[in-house]
Amino acid sequence: MAGLFAVFLAVVLGCALVSRFGNLISLQPRWAAALVIFGSGTALGIGLTSILFVLGLLLIPGSRGLAMWVEIGALGWISYDLFRRRNSTPPTEKPRPFPGNMILMAALVLSLALAIGAMSGSWEANPQGGWDAWAIWNLRARFLTAGGSLAHRAWSPLLGYTHPEYPLLTSAFIARAWTYSHSMSAAVPIAVSCFFFLALISLAVGGVAAWHSRSLGLLLGLSLVATPTLAHVVSDQYADIPLACYFAGALVLTLLDRPLLAGLLAGLAAWTKDEGLLFAVVFLAAAAVFRRPQLTGLLAGTALGGATAVFFKAILARGTASLLNASLPSLAQHLSDPARYRQVVGAMGAEFTNMTAGWYHPILPALALAIALRFEIQRRRDVLFCCIVALFLFTGYFFVYIITPNDLTWQLQTSLSRLYVQFWPVFLLTIWTALRAPETTAIVQAQVLKARKKA
Repeated sequence: MAGLFAVFLAVVLGCALVSRFGNLISLQPRWAAALVIFGSGTALGIGLTSILFVLGLLLIPGSRGLAMWVEIGALGWISYDLFRRRNSTPPTEKPRPFPGNMILMAALVLSLALAIGAMSGSWEANPQGGWDAWAIWNLRARFLTAGGSLAHRAWSPLLGYTHPEYPLLTSAFIARAWTYSHSMSAAVPIAVSCFFFLALISLAVGGVAAWHSRSLGLLLGLSLVATPTLAHVVSDQYADIPLACYFAGALVLTLLDRPLLAGLLAGLAAWTKDEGLLFAVVFLAAAAVFRRPQLTGLLAGTALGGATAVFFKAILARGTASLLNASLPSLAQHLSDPARYRQVVGAMGAEFTNMTAGWYHPILPALALAIALRFEIQRRRDVLFCCIVALFLFTGYFFVYIITPNDLTWQLQTSLSRLYVQFWPVFLLTIWTALRAPETTAIVQAQVLKARKKA
């Protein structure tokens, strides 16, 4: 129970931070603002407290509980400041009428309850999660929790099977909760995985609802919850769901014109996993072209998580071999081998096809909405921004497989499904930015019918 309290403390602290400094409470409708605050606050709170824990471990190894009192003090001060400002909330804007929103909201709540219920069965049967959870992420968390010389084994090159070169966000946060509670409860990594899943759905639903359309936001949430591979990886407790949350959150907050907060989530993606470094580079490059007025804020926000990840790789995990360095000797040979391209393309196509559950494929909702609602061109720069991020991120994944020094068949079989989990919310969000809002479609149809009656 104490471990879960430590998780809740980070979530509440993050929500308080974004409420006070993120200017999210002004978003409309109010329920969308609440979802964005919860989603971004959860992702930010977990990320920031993991960095604080690692800093305490390195700088004051004998007082690792000190960080908890810093967190509690910060939460108390921010909560008091929010209480003083409670009457400055702007009035709620009247939403555009659309009769299906209540039905969509009820369907989303029901589908979330069913999904979490299914996950709880998996967690009860296998509380330690999948292979990577207990062999990499949670094992490194145990080293960090032990402290002393054992903590350094979390990034020791002698334990190559634990991928010591991977950044530490999830492992450090789990170790933080275990350290504060003086127990290694299996409920902590389960709660972390569940919170990131809920944060991903909240950011997608609330962000699109506040940015463009309430009904489109709810439909995006339903599409994500109905993605079978997404729910499966949540049960596995892998770092891919946190990474997907940071990817989608950075894009959503950029669309909402909250560049500092968007940059923070992009930087924390780099602190989560190696793929997050690729995302941060692609994200900032796309922003330099399509979101230039926001670039300064995005760079400032990305600096924290990005610098932490670079420090970890360059200083702490300096002796570990990176994928790029290991691939250099065979780089030219792999890049010029047509058979590798055919194998990767075939595997990616097969993985996309295998995302089904029976007859259902998670691309079907997007196709149905594209046919029913069609696309609009009024938000062209936003659509292009998301498209470029999605395209170059996927291209980066493709070429990582081309240059990998590992056995290509093994690499594809063991990681490709999880890369789709990371990428899928970005892909769906890109489609959703181009869709015409159902509210607009309903108004246009009403006007057409009215004109026909007059004629």
